Amino acid sequence: MKAKSSSSVTRSIDLTYPTNRAIAAVTLLFFFVTAGFQFASGKDVFPALYSGLRAGTSVFFAWAFAREIDPDNELSAFVAAFAGCIGFVFFSSPLLLALLLELLLIRIVNRSKGLPARTLDSLVILLLSGWILLQGGWIFCVLTFLAFVLDAFLPEPNRSHRSFTGALFLALLFSVRFLFFSGNEGEKISIQGTGLPIFVLAAVLLFIPLIFNSRTIKSKGDLTGIPLNPIRVQAAQMMALLSISLPAVLQGWSGVESLMPLWGAIFGVSVYGDSKLLLKKLSMVLVRQG
Repeated sequence: MKAKSSSSVTRSIDLTYPTNRAIAAVTLLFFFVTAGFQFASGKDVFPALYSGLRAGTSVFFAWAFAREIDPDNELSAFVAAFAGCIGFVFFSSPLLLALLLELLLIRIVNRSKGLPARTLDSLVILLLSGWILLQGGWIFCVLTFLAFVLDAFLPEPNRSHRSFTGALFLALLFSVRFLFFSGNEGEKISIQGTGLPIFVLAAVLLFIPLIFNSRTIKSKGDLTGIPLNPIRVQAAQMMALLSISLPAVLQGWSGVESLMPLWGAIFGVSVYGDSKLLLKKLSMVLVRQG
């Protein structure tokens, strides 16, 4: 990815890189296949195109999330993109704004561009979080609060985020009051879903080895050329895991669907990393026996 100097949390796609060209091609292919299938099924042109846009965006988000939570392995992002394709078949209505917010939050924590989030970045994220909160997405406001807290206290802290946490805390107090005392039953927490605990537990167990193996990071910040801080990368990984688990536990399968591309990234990089580690151990055993 090629950095944009105007922001510390946005990353542009440099199509001179083969992997970037590949994900662009996969995204467009999934867009056209989905839109074509919807149109052939009887949908009008614009609804079909919107379905295709949602599909292509979902696959791209799965790839982008994987690049943030597993920065040293470019190929794992394509396994994540494939998992995102499969996930979209079963969960075709992810929350695109929530996905964008989650991607920015992970970048705040891991600092993949190498520099702290700028004040304008933080304001945009705060406004985006507030907008999602007004739509009933109070969980994402909690995750934004957590990202700002982590960024304010992890190595090379961004102390300006301590003031932003105050604003988010007030917003959360308002949302909790509305959620539990307004009589709006539709917004209350509902723990549900057959097989959901197994689904969440599988994601956690598969992803834990990747977190432990991220104690050394080779990838460098886009703007600095300095290797990323492993503690921040691990914190971002744990936050990604919490980000999928919390909506799933509190909202059931609708919570899973809201962040399905992030689920795809978690499963994709986990399968890639665990398979790579297993093959390495098997090769070592064969060498010893040989």
